[in-house]
Amino acid sequence: MTLLIYTLFLSESKIVNKTIDEHLERTKVVIELIDNHLESLTKEVKFLSSLDLMDDLLAEDIDKRISRLLTQKRDDLNLDISFMAVAPDSTIIASSSRDNLLKKYSIDELNVKNSRAYVKDNYLYMHSQINASFDKTKKLGFLVLKYNLKNLDLYLTHNTTIHSYIIDSKNSFIIGEDINLKINFNNKTNSIIDNNYVVVYKKLSSFLNDWYIVYAVDKSVALEFLYDFISFMLYISIVIFILIIYMSIKQSREIVKPIEELTATTDFITKTQNYSAQLNVNSQDEIATLTHSFNNMLKTTYSALQTLEEENRLRLKRFTQLIEVFNTIIQTKSEDECINVSIEEIKKLTNKENLHFQKDKNRARDKECTNLYVTDFENDEKIYFGSIELGIESFEDKNEQDFYNSIASMITLQLERIRLIKRTTSASKAKSAFISNMSHELRTPLNAIIGFAQYMIEYEELDEDQKDTVKNIESSAQYLLGMINEILDIAKIEAGKMEAHLENVNILEIVQSSYNMLSPLVKDKKIKFDLLSDNFDNKIYKTDPKMFKQIVVNLLSNAIKFTPEGSILLEIYNDEKKLCVSVKDSGIGISQDDMKHLFNDFTQLENVIQKRHRGTGLGLSLSKKMANILGGDVTLKSDGIGHGTLCLFCLQIKQG
Repeated sequence: MTLLIYTLFLSESKIVNKTIDEHLERTKVVIELIDNHLESLTKEVKFLSSLDLMDDLLAEDIDKRISRLLTQKRDDLNLDISFMAVAPDSTIIASSSRDNLLKKYSIDELNVKNSRAYVKDNYLYMHSQINASFDKTKKLGFLVLKYNLKNLDLYLTHNTTIHSYIIDSKNSFIIGEDINLKINFNNKTNSIIDNNYVVVYKKLSSFLNDWYIVYAVDKSVALEFLYDFISFMLYISIVIFILIIYMSIKQSREIVKPIEELTATTDFITKTQNYSAQLNVNSQDEIATLTHSFNNMLKTTYSALQTLEEENRLRLKRFTQLIEVFNTIIQTKSEDECINVSIEEIKKLTNKENLHFQKDKNRARDKECTNLYVTDFENDEKIYFGSIELGIESFEDKNEQDFYNSIASMITLQLERIRLIKRTTSASKAKSAFISNMSHELRTPLNAIIGFAQYMIEYEELDEDQKDTVKNIESSAQYLLGMINEILDIAKIEAGKMEAHLENVNILEIVQSSYNMLSPLVKDKKIKFDLLSDNFDNKIYKTDPKMFKQIVVNLLSNAIKFTPEGSILLEIYNDEKKLCVSVKDSGIGISQDDMKHLFNDFTQLENVIQKRHRGTGLGLSLSKKMANILGGDVTLKSDGIGHGTLCLFCLQIKQG
C-alpha cells in the first residue's frame, strides 16, 4: 500500500515532468533545424540574385535562361517553392512556374536595401535585390522565393502517440496534425497537463516570430509503465491480502476462544453486578496475563464499590437530614422561633444536649461553634447575629465542619427571609392601602361628578352660561380622573402588580389607529401631521397591545400639546433586532439641562407654552416604565429650546 501511494502521488508527477523535459529538448532541436533550413534558403536566394546571369533582366524580352535556372534550383531543393524574378515595375519576368510570368507582384512589400522575409497567406516570402554585375549601384529588380510553410511538416514527428504541429498564434494556421488543444501562448510556462495529453510548446525564431511548435504526448502512453506497475502491485496486494486472511483465521482460533470466555464472564458480571467473581486461567500466554490483570481489577473495583457504597449511604443520610432540618426551619415565623427550632433539630442530629445560642461575639468559648451572619438591608452589609455552640471539642474532619456550616447557612437564609418578609410586608401594606384609598375614595366620587355633569348637560334645561359651567366641571373631573389613573398606574408598576400580557399583534395597525385617533386634535391646530412606514417590514410581533398603544398615544399627545405650529412626523421602522416608533416635532424643544429631569415622576418643565397646558407630569415617566416592562425603552433628543424634539420608543423584537 505504501508503494502504491508513493507511485500514485509522486511517481506520476516525476514521469510527467521527465516527459516534459524530454520534449522541450526535442522542440529545441527541431527549432534549430528549421532555423538552419530557412537560413540556407535565404542564403540561396541571395546567392542566385548575385549571379552575372541576372544581367539578362536588361533584355527587352523574357529571358529563358533565368527561368531555366530558377526551375532547376526548385527541382534540386525538392520543396513546394517558387522562384520569381521581379522587375522594378513589379512585373514577374522570370519564374520557376510559368503561371507566374508577366503577373504583377506587390513590390511595396519588398525592402530594396537588405534581404528580408515576410509571411503572407500562409507563405513565407524571401527576397533579395538584384544589381547589375557591371554596376553594383544599378538596380535590376528582385529575386523572390515563395515558400509554402507546409514544407515545415517534414520536421514534425508523425506518430500515433506523439502529436506535433506548428501554429500561428495570431491566425491559428496549423501545420501538421490538429488535435484541437486550447493553449494560452501568453502563459509563462511552456507546458500543459490535462486529462488526455502532456503538452509542451516553444516559440520559433528566425522569420516566424508569432509561430509556435507544439508537442502533445498521450498521457496514457507516457504513464504506461506506471500503470503497468500499479496493476502488478494490485495483484500482489490481493495475494498478500488473501495470505493475511488465512493467517488471521489460523491465529484467531488460538486467540478468540479465550477472549470469548473472557467476554462471557464480563457479560455475566455486568448483568449480575457480582464484582466478586473471578476468571479461570488455563494458559501461560498473553491472554493469561490479561486475565490475571482483569481479576486484580475486579478485586480492586469490588473493594472500591464497597467503600463508595458506604460513603454514599452516609452522605445520603446526611443529605436527607439536612432536608428535614431545612423543611422544619423554614416553617418558623419569627427569629426566636427559628433559633430555638434549629437548636432542637441539631440536638436530634448529634444526640448532644449541651447546645445553646449566644449573642455575645467576644465571649470566650471552649467548644466549636457556628457563627450566624445576616444582611442589614438598610446599609446593605452583613452583620453578626449570634452563634450556636455545638458541644464539640473539635471537628473530626472537614466534611463534618461543612455539614454544620450548611446548617448555619440554612438558619441564616431563614432569618433573612423573616426579616425581609417583615420589611416588605409593612411597605406592601402601606402601598396597598394607598392604592385602595385612592381607588375607592377618589375615583368613585369623581365618576359620580362626571355622571351628574353629563346628565345635567343632556337632560336639564340650562342656559349657555350654565352649560359652560357644567362642562368645565366635567372637564376638570375628567382631568382629575386621568391624573388619578396615571398615579395608580405608577403605583401598580412600583408594586410589581402591572404585568405585560403578551400576544401576537399587528404593530402597524396599532400605530395607524393611534394616528387616526389623534388626527382631529392636530387639524384643530393646523399642524402638518404625517405617518411614515416605508422602512417597516410589517410582521406579526409579540407584545402587550394596550401598553404599546398607550405609550404611542402618550408620546403623540405630548408632541401635539407642545407644538403650537409646524409639523409632527410619526415614523415606524425595524431591523433584525428591534422595532422603533419615532415621534419628531418642530415644537418648543427641550434644553440639555432639563432633559435629565423629564422622566422623573410628577415633573413638568417651566416655560411659557407649557404653563398653558395642564398635566400630572407622569406621561413620559409612565411611558418609560411601561416600555421597560415590555423589554424596551423611551429616549428623548433635542437641540435646545425652539428646535423641536425627537422621542424614540424602541423594543427588542419578539416575533409571534
